[in-house]
Amino acid sequence: MKEIKNIINTYYTINILYGMGIAVFGATLYLYMQSLHYSYAEINIFLSIFWIVSFLTETPSGIIADTFGRKNTLISSCVIRSIGLLFLFIDWGNITFLILGAIFTAIGESLKSSTLDSWMIDSILAIDKKFAFDRIFSVNSMAGTTVNLLSGYFGAQVLGNIDLSYPVLAGIILLIISMVVAIFKMKEPKRNLEESSHLTSIDQSFNMLKATTKEGIHFLKNDKTFFLICLSFLPLSFIVSGPGNQWQLFFQNGTKDINTGYIWIGLNLCSILGAYLSRKISSLSENKIYILIGSTIFNTLSIILCVLTGDYLIALLLFLLHVIITASEEVIRYTFLNQNIKNENRSTLLSFFNTLEAGATILALLLNGFFSDFFGIGNAWLIMSIISLVISIPVYLIVNSTIKKHKLDKSNKVMKTI
Repeated sequence: MKEIKNIINTYYTINILYGMGIAVFGATLYLYMQSLHYSYAEINIFLSIFWIVSFLTETPSGIIADTFGRKNTLISSCVIRSIGLLFLFIDWGNITFLILGAIFTAIGESLKSSTLDSWMIDSILAIDKKFAFDRIFSVNSMAGTTVNLLSGYFGAQVLGNIDLSYPVLAGIILLIISMVVAIFKMKEPKRNLEESSHLTSIDQSFNMLKATTKEGIHFLKNDKTFFLICLSFLPLSFIVSGPGNQWQLFFQNGTKDINTGYIWIGLNLCSILGAYLSRKISSLSENKIYILIGSTIFNTLSIILCVLTGDYLIALLLFLLHVIITASEEVIRYTFLNQNIKNENRSTLLSFFNTLEAGATILALLLNGFFSDFFGIGNAWLIMSIISLVISIPVYLIVNSTIKKHKLDKSNKVMKTI
């Protein structure tokens, strides 16, 4: 049907344009902030504020989209995120502009999250209630990944080599184009909206956040194994926070010509490879704790050797190995986490874990920025990796012992029953 085809094409177009608007400066943003003479700690403050605001606005954004409409919310996302990038573009080293840029881009990110997907699904279901969406998401994922790779490369190797502010300007332009397409091509599906207080709806979303936190604490008190699993996963933030954000600064290392576009492509391809290899790595042992211990050790070693080697190419290959391990471990961790939720409150526990993980990431970013300013980026990566290893391995072993004990107790109970 022509109407459905128009909806799908609009969905693809906006997603690709919006994704390009973010990816185009993905390989140069930290180089740009460094060129404005921000310290490593100040750059990480930008990241921390982005994380905090994103976390606080993620839940309300869904309420806003349902209340004010997906089209209006997406347009607002484009406008607000463009303003955030504009603060960065006109920034001459003023920390106020940096903070405002973080706040506005984070709000824009939250308003976009799931909004376009929800619009597309509801619009098509209003026409065909039995429509299958698998192919749409598959095509969108492949197209988005390809275009983001190319736009990130173009932003770094072409625009970045002319002026480091140009990729940010290109991001603003692409987001504005996304907004124009949304204005003229998006149509809200017909639905009956109840006349309700918008402020009440938004307030309810924050109450949901508080309720989730309280319930999460309650369930964790009664499930010590799951609590220990959550704790064992948090130190990974200390390993990835530095390399995941500072790789541009580390590998550019004062070189005049920008080369991060090539690394951007390698980084994204290695992430895809890591996710693909996760099942093969996970199958190496039935005990997933041993897999996670091994991946943590190899991850730490790859960062340590990356920093200590004097050869640029070897360091880059070790960094890409770190990316593969991290991407693979992320899939294994998430699967293991879900398998160890033993009650029906899965969403609450996962939401609470995401809250803990966000807190650990913010702490890791602040610590990494502090260490980078005082000891240099490489030494900061070493310190954070060692901290992660020292904390996570003992907790992994405790988790392994607890799980074995739980299975033994359960087996004994079965034997007594028989």
